[in-house]
Amino acid sequence: MAAAGPAAAALSTVGVVAARHPSGRPWLVTAAQAPPPHIVGGGARAVAVLGAAVSAELRVTRKRSQCEVQQWARQTGSAHVVTSEPGGRVCAVADAAGFRRVFTAVAGGVAVAASHAEILRRLIGAPVDRAWVAAKLASPEMPSVLRQARSPFVGVSPVPAGCVAELEGHTVRVRPWWGPPEPQLSLSEGAQLLRDALTRAVRGRADHGAGPVSVQLSGGLDSAAIALLAAESAPLLVTTAGASPVDDDLAWARRVAHEIAGGEHRVLGVGETPPLFAELDRAVAGMDEPCSFAAGAARQRHAAAVLAERGVALHANGQGGDEVLLAPWAFLPGLLHQQPRRGWRQLRGFAALRGLRVCSVLRAAMAPPVSFARWLDGARAGLRREVTGPAAALGWEAPPLLPEWASDEAAALAATAIAEAAPSPLHHDVAVHAALTRIRASAYRAALYADAMAAAGVPTVMPFFDHDVLTACLSTRADHRTDPWTPKPLLRQAFPEWEGLLARRTKGHYNTDIYRGLEQPEGPGARSARRLAAGRARPHRAPHAA
Repeated sequence: MAAAGPAAAALSTVGVVAARHPSGRPWLVTAAQAPPPHIVGGGARAVAVLGAAVSAELRVTRKRSQCEVQQWARQTGSAHVVTSEPGGRVCAVADAAGFRRVFTAVAGGVAVAASHAEILRRLIGAPVDRAWVAAKLASPEMPSVLRQARSPFVGVSPVPAGCVAELEGHTVRVRPWWGPPEPQLSLSEGAQLLRDALTRAVRGRADHGAGPVSVQLSGGLDSAAIALLAAESAPLLVTTAGASPVDDDLAWARRVAHEIAGGEHRVLGVGETPPLFAELDRAVAGMDEPCSFAAGAARQRHAAAVLAERGVALHANGQGGDEVLLAPWAFLPGLLHQQPRRGWRQLRGFAALRGLRVCSVLRAAMAPPVSFARWLDGARAGLRREVTGPAAALGWEAPPLLPEWASDEAAALAATAIAEAAPSPLHHDVAVHAALTRIRASAYRAALYADAMAAAGVPTVMPFFDHDVLTACLSTRADHRTDPWTPKPLLRQAFPEWEGLLARRTKGHYNTDIYRGLEQPEGPGARSARRLAAGRARPHRAPHAA
């Protein structure tokens, strides 16, 4: 295709040509420091995997099918999968969780795809999407319909999680390859699936790693399970100590580390770790967009430097465990109708955890259901009004809230963007939609964190976002994998041999670190944070937190 010449030449300037089509034109372009892709097949029919795959044993058949795409996703765990097919068609697969993102654009009359919107912005000279920026200000998240339909740049389109982008000529077609399973499994059935999937996700990568393995061991249940599964690799365990004297994260992390023979436990102490809000005026490297961990960016850079100095080739992080293992409250109305006694028990427990009145939670749970389109209308109208109470926690998503300092123009842009979005939920069941939305919002943030770590030379994986792990959890009934009386029952049931190490019932926090960071006298970061804390921006509770 003659039109592909200019686009190919432009692509060659943004990175290293890692693979070519039979015609000689670039097929895959990667960053200079990125490891080469794993490619199977050849000629007009090939599959490439970019990222730390669980398995490289891919098989290419003559005819691609949705089942084949699902098999590639299972074998790679969570990695970018790109195919080259007869006739010049290229397919790029976005993973089910939304951790491995894909963006598309048309450059010089040719459809191209990339893992980051910034690459395509430079390629086509795209301006910033001001409506997206306005919606990005919303707390805790912008509505899912905007996150899956818009990018930070005009002319650059995201591929929704669980979909494949088919590029042919100047045309981009997007179709789904994955859908959430029906949550029908019991706790024991789901736990067995989770055990197999998480074991494969951690040990598969460690076995295929090209160097030392490390684990971010916070002391929580999720990172503890990952560390114990990686034990055979004698991993470097890294724990950032909190400043609170009552925070027991470090104590639990040391208990886990003690059980891992051959591993080293590196504790980043309070005096060593930069305070929160430090260096806010320093840009975070590798970002497509502003990140949610900016307050702790200096800590992230310090931890990455420690790992890079040790030559870590693979760093495992437990982000996503809360969102994947637990379900939002949205399942309560259905449970109350189907199993009133069990629903009442769950409802009382959740109300107690949140300090809410049981009658108010019950009233919200028994209210008539609201359609997704109506929920979107409410989200658009309520951008300036904080929604609290149980009704917010039982809805489709966490209601978005703009900060007080957002301009009227920003509010108008965000409201218009929501009004123009297609009111299509991720699933017809509000509970499944809420769970997927929460998982994908977490994966969205985690991907930015992984980008920052990769920019510092530390390849980072998040096993809880793997296709099989996600599927195992979503296949389990929401009221079985989420219980107000037992922390993360699905994970504990999956690994009964670690009952003592997964018996923790507390959860650490960074309140003391936050106040200490705000008290730092030097630097523009602390001054800006103090101004926000004084009331120029208001915090927002995430009602979907389980």
